[in-house]
This record gives sequence, structure tokens and C-alpha cells, in this order.
Amino acid sequence: MQFASTIRSPYHRGRNAKVIIDTLPNGFSSILPDDLSAHNIPSLFSEGIPIFASQQISYRGEALGLIIGPDPGICDELAALARVECDEEEPEHEWESFSSSQIVFHYGAEHGDLDAMFAAASTQLKEVYRNGIFDHHYSEPMGALARWDKTTLSIHCATQWPDDLRRRLAGALAISESNIVVHPTEMGRALDGRLWFPSLVAAQAAVASRISGKPVRILYTREEDFLHTTKQARSAINIRSGSDEQGRLLALDIVILINLGAYNPLAPEIVYQAVSAITGIYSCPAIRIEAYAIRSNTIPLGAMGSVGATHAFFAIEAHMNNLAQRYSKHPAEIKALNMLKKGQSIFGAPDLSGDIPFNRIHKELEQISDYPRKYASYELVKKRDPGCREGIVRGIALTLGYQTGRSFSECSGMNLYSVEATLDRELRLLIKTQATIGSESLKAMWRKTAAEILSIHEDHVHFLLPENTHSLPSGPMTLSRGSSLIHALIEKTCRNIQKKRFRESLPISATARTRPSKAKTNPEALFLGAQLLDSASWCGTAVEVEIDALTGKPIPLAVWMVIDAGRIVNVQIALASLRASALSALAFCTANDFDPSESGRKDYIADAGMRIRQLPKIEIEFIEPDRNGAAKGIGELPFITIPAAFYSALTQALGLDPRQLPLKGGEILRLLEGA
Repeated sequence: MQFASTIRSPYHRGRNAKVIIDTLPNGFSSILPDDLSAHNIPSLFSEGIPIFASQQISYRGEALGLIIGPDPGICDELAALARVECDEEEPEHEWESFSSSQIVFHYGAEHGDLDAMFAAASTQLKEVYRNGIFDHHYSEPMGALARWDKTTLSIHCATQWPDDLRRRLAGALAISESNIVVHPTEMGRALDGRLWFPSLVAAQAAVASRISGKPVRILYTREEDFLHTTKQARSAINIRSGSDEQGRLLALDIVILINLGAYNPLAPEIVYQAVSAITGIYSCPAIRIEAYAIRSNTIPLGAMGSVGATHAFFAIEAHMNNLAQRYSKHPAEIKALNMLKKGQSIFGAPDLSGDIPFNRIHKELEQISDYPRKYASYELVKKRDPGCREGIVRGIALTLGYQTGRSFSECSGMNLYSVEATLDRELRLLIKTQATIGSESLKAMWRKTAAEILSIHEDHVHFLLPENTHSLPSGPMTLSRGSSLIHALIEKTCRNIQKKRFRESLPISATARTRPSKAKTNPEALFLGAQLLDSASWCGTAVEVEIDALTGKPIPLAVWMVIDAGRIVNVQIALASLRASALSALAFCTANDFDPSESGRKDYIADAGMRIRQLPKIEIEFIEPDRNGAAKGIGELPFITIPAAFYSALTQALGLDPRQLPLKGGEILRLLEGA
């Protein structure tokens, strides 16, 4: 086996790149763009994305080639010594004011008479809400191992989407999908950061393996992973609202900007998810939305914890909080006044079949967090000491959000999942699905469900990858979207086996798969509104925050979550998953904002998560788990609700509305001094 290290661009943008490498030691060689053409290998990984950049450099750190050899340490040293020349160009880092050439994807829609509703409004409010860039902090660095056996390519890679990896490799290498075997490896909590980028690394390893004739492994160092792999996308959401004398929304005019860095093939899905979530749980008769995915000369950016929805929920909840301040009302009053109710609709979608469980969740959340008393006392302290010159500066807030399993992607495989189950003569159940790449906690939940339905021991339930991956295709295994669908399919196959069990001899097999979604021709079909909410998991979250008087750093003291998500198969596994996600979501609010245009080794060394002594109290309760109902997804709920609640608590503590996350301690001190 050969090891490979990546030669990276030191330039943010340039043309006609040339890599200069001094004489290499015996046993070491380079793989550069010219080597691809010499071996009749296509130069593009996907449309607009090169396997190795040559004619156009799009961001600092972009892969220009590889050094391969028998020693990974020496490969790293040789790759670092490679010199790069190019016709350097001025990079495009600005994205909130963008040119037409920077638009990767655009979506717009309008419903109702916007001009008439704004004219009738007694109050108009316009604000911009911004999110920063955050690292995923993977449990292991990015990597791939490629090996050719004549015309068959075997890939070992930590990917959330093996089917997509196979499709992209087939296109990039101009070979049949049937000649690619993907071996997904353990990846821990990927937080939706390994949807497509592992495919690019796998393509680079596959190219090196074909040219060298040997197996090739690429494995990033921790620092390399931090500096050069995908991060959460940066966003700016401009919301202009019009409301009546009571604070009831009449019109919303929204512009969503999502900076996806140099490129991201999933740009449409990220935009669609943000657009579908931007109205939150609120009713409004007139809405106009313009959403843009913007290209800039930074590392590729994309999903983290929720595919686009996190940005939208944060913005609309922050705006409703701001609206409450404008009307001198409690935030819960404004939210309840504007909430969608049974029989109502938004954007022309079917009416909501039942009420949103706001009151039930809100009441429970207030009780466990002691919200009313704390909110009132913090408001009193703020009135007595507007400049926060004395005592402890604290705030508390709560919000309500939802999660669905819906995908709007134009990619045919995004919503397609399959499961095949076989009960053999020894009463062992073999479940074949590409979802075996899921975490051990997910498989424990699926194992328990299957064992209960078939009345067998959990140790007798085994998960396997299908031998023929084309027979059981699968969409991505994101935090919850894939897992909840797979769970339903496992239930279906096991119940089918149980029905046949006393009429047919063992072994008995059953297969189930989701139906591919039909293409949407009506732009308003994206706004499922009430229809989307009918199958949602609901979560109310309260966050209590304290501001360090010396440094200005915001410190989360406690997080309370009340969840209505139907049947909870394994409460302990669900709680563990939610607590881990809650800590990751808090990083959106407290971590340093990653700056891809300037970040270097010092930022990697300084980057750190929350220390054990800094961990907040996390309390989670489930409302009336339905033993016979469907098991719904819960993994994205912390990412959707915690940033919005944290931000609202921060605004109460400050008595100001900074309109961005995260905020550094120095920035908060300046805001307090200004007040």
C-alpha cells in the first residue's frame, strides 16, 4: 500500500497553476493534473469541481496533486515542500454584496398581496441576522483507501452517503457503477459534514491507485482536517415584516443569503431546506422569499446538524423576539398570537390537521426551567442596572421548533431508502441495508424494534451491507432524516415476515423501500407549510445564559428540552443522542467563528470545545411517548432550537439585539459599554 499527502494551493484564487517538485527520494512519486490526462482520466470530479485544480484555483488549501510513497510522514514533508506558481487573481471573499457570477443557485417565490399588506401594517421592522462558520470536530479526520482489482474499484471511506459516493466516482472516473464497491467505515458523529466531500477525497485516492497500480490511502492530519474540510455555511438573512396594532404578522419580505464557499453540489437542497423553514411555525397572509446560494473563494461550506434549516429557524425566532420588544410584549405572547392553528395554512398548502402542541410543551418547559420567575427577575435586574455595571448578568429564553424527514432535493436518490430482512432457520434475523453505516446507538434502536416484533433475542439481529448495492439503494444517513425512514422500513419488513411466519417455512425474506418523490413543478409546492407540520417532531427548548463580567464571554448555564416525537424506541439512547447534539449546537453560540480566508495553525491550536467544568446542565423530557405511533426523528431538534433560544437569552441579558451568532467576549463588552 502507498500513502498519499495532498499538495495544497497557498493562493485564494488564480489561474494556470503549476506545481514545482524537486527530485523525490526513491519510492516516492507525484500525481498531478497532467498525469490524469496522460492516463485518460477525466479532470472533473463533478460539474465545476476538479479532482485536482489546475486551470483555476478557487480557494486556499485546494488540492493540486498528491505525493505518494511508502512513508506517510515523509509524504507530508514532501507535499509541504512543493512550490506552486500561478497567475494570482483578486479573491472574491465578499458575499453579502455579490455579482451575478457568484450565484450558484437561486430560488424565489411569492404568495399574497405583499404591497397591500405592508401598506396596511401599523409597524414595520427590518433586520439582518447572521450566522458564522463552525467546524464539525469529527471523531476522526477525513480519509479514503482505494484499491483496483483489474476493472473493479474498492473504496473504504467514512461517508454518510455510499450511493452518492458511488455515483460521483462513476462519473468522475468514467466507469460503471457496478464496478465500484464501497466499504463504509465507522465515522462517529459526522453532523452532516460527510455528505459529499468524502467522495472527492475518494476520487483522488482512486486516481492515485489507478496510476500507481497499488492501493493508496489518504488520511488527513487533525490540523489538515480542521483547515481544509467542509464547515457549516455562513448565512445572512434579511427579514422585513409588517404587523398590525396587536403585533399580528401581515407581511414578510425575506432575502436568504448562504455562502457555500468555492462549491457545493448540494446547494439546491440547502437552499430549499432554508426556504421551507424560514416562516417557522407562524402564519402570515403575504410572503415573498428570495434565496441565494453564493460562491466565494473560501473552503467549501455546507450542512451542519441540519441541512439548511438551522439558519432559517435562528433568523425567524430572533425576529419574533425583536418584534416582541418593539411591542413591549412577552415573546411568548407574540409567538402565540402569530402561530399557525388547526385549519390554517401558509403559502397555499393544505390546512393544518391539528394544533401545534405549543401550549402543552410551553407549560411543561416553564415548569422544569422555572422560566416565568427567572425571566421576570432578570428583567427587573436589567431595569435597575441598564448598563449591567453590578452583579451577575443573566438571561433566559425559550423557543419552539420542529423537525421533519422531508427532502426537496432534485437528486433522485436523496429520498430513496431500502431494507431487506431475512429470518433464517436458527431464528437469526439478517437485515441488509446501506444504513448499516449508522451509529451503534441507531443500530441498537433498530435491533430492539425488530426483536420485539418477531419475539426473538436482540443478539440474534444482525446488520449487513448488501452484496449487490444496486438492489438496495439508499439516501444519505444524516442526523435523523435517514434513520427515521430506515426504522419504519425495518418495522415493515419484520411485520411482513411475522405474517408469513406460521404459513411458510423458514427462511423468510421481506423487502421494503420508500417511494421516490415526484418532481415538483409548482414553486409553491416547496412551502408545504401545514402539511409539513402534520408529521413533525416538536421540541421546546429553554436556555439560561450568564455573561462573564471580566471577559464578556457568554456562558450557557442550563438547557431544558421538552420533546413531542411520537414513539421513543429506546429512551436512554435517545437521551444520549440529544445531549451530544445539544453540546454541538451550543458550539454554534459560543465557539470561535472560523475565518477560512485567514485561519492557520494558530487557529487550529486555539480551537477547542467546551471543557468538562464548563458543561451546562442539560435536562430533557419526552411528552407522552406513543407506544403505537410512528418513531419520528429527533437528532436535528437541538440544532434547530438551541441557537434561537440561546440568542434570545443573550438579548435579554444584554438588553440589546446584536443580530448575530456567535459573539466574542470583547464584542459583548463593547456592546455593554455602549449601552
